[in-house]
Amino acid sequence: MGAITRIAAGATSDEIDRKRFRGNARTKLAPDVQARQSRIALLAFQCLPDRETALLFLNSDDETIGGRPIDIASASEAGAERVAAALRARV
Repeated sequence: MGAITRIAAGATSDEIDRKRFRGNARTKLAPDVQARQSRIALLAFQCLPDRETALLFLNSDDETIGGRPIDIASASEAGAERVAAALRARV
């Protein structure tokens, strides 16, 4: 196992675990990438019949746009527009 972790009086082990496993700044996406991903994900959920279909579309390779839609949309504004057009064509 591991060493014994000392917990201050009144603290819970959940508080200790949260601090230990908190993500760092290096894992955050740039604001423009987050905005494009959010916009494309929302459009997928609106255009496709259900959540599973939308997630499958976003995360699977699509020959018509040349890769995974979520990756293409994240890479550039032009890529996001290409993915949006592909989604609108499916409606």
